[in-house]
Amino acid sequence: MNWDDYEGLGRALHEANPDVNHLTVADADLVRLVSALPGFADARIRPDATSLTAVRFAWVAAAEGDDDGSPYDGSA
Repeated sequence: MNWDDYEGLGRALHEANPDVNHLTVADADLVRLVSALPGFADARIRPDATSLTAVRFAWVAAAEGDDDGSPYDGSA
């Protein structure tokens, strides 16, 4: 995995860190947690803000599950 594998990183973070609050984790801690994942190959590369945000959103999506129900679903 690398910094561009947002969904994979999000799932792996969720599985490896179930007790970490994915909504409030600091950027430096997020980098540390990602770098510690088995199979992560970009540990020496500092991610940009866009990559960190994408990984964070993927982690939220993985933690909250596949229910992407919306109040706007098909009732128009």
